[in-house]
Amino acid sequence: MQVPLDLRTHRLSRGATTWAAIAVAIVVAVDAWASRAFAPAAASVMSAVVVVGVYGFLHRVSPQSLGWGDVLLVAPLTLAVANVAIQRVLWWQLAAATSGAVHAAWVRARSGGSLVPFGPHLLVAAWLILVTSL
Repeated sequence: MQVPLDLRTHRLSRGATTWAAIAVAIVVAVDAWASRAFAPAAASVMSAVVVVGVYGFLHRVSPQSLGWGDVLLVAPLTLAVANVAIQRVLWWQLAAATSGAVHAAWVRARSGGSLVPFGPHLLVAAWLILVTSL
């Protein structure tokens, strides 16, 4: 739902992002409680706080470059990726940034535009990291 919406309108659904964050937080909490391993869950939450903080800062510095929807979207995605394999958060960010940069270069070369939606890059890269981590 989010990828086609962001590609078409350059906007993300806050409702869908909020529900995703709630769902992922519940899964992380239940997993931590069931396994009695709270340190990995706390590390996942801290990772999400750091990534959201960095994205929030980047949005504040240049709102035209990174939208608020992207800032909100990284919360559930970071929590999910970090909970599966915390070291993969950096790989996810690298994959999203690289694919976004390639997409932006392609758009600029094709039409001279400079704006590309970043949400699809975050979502697809997170999905690929999660699938390859299983």
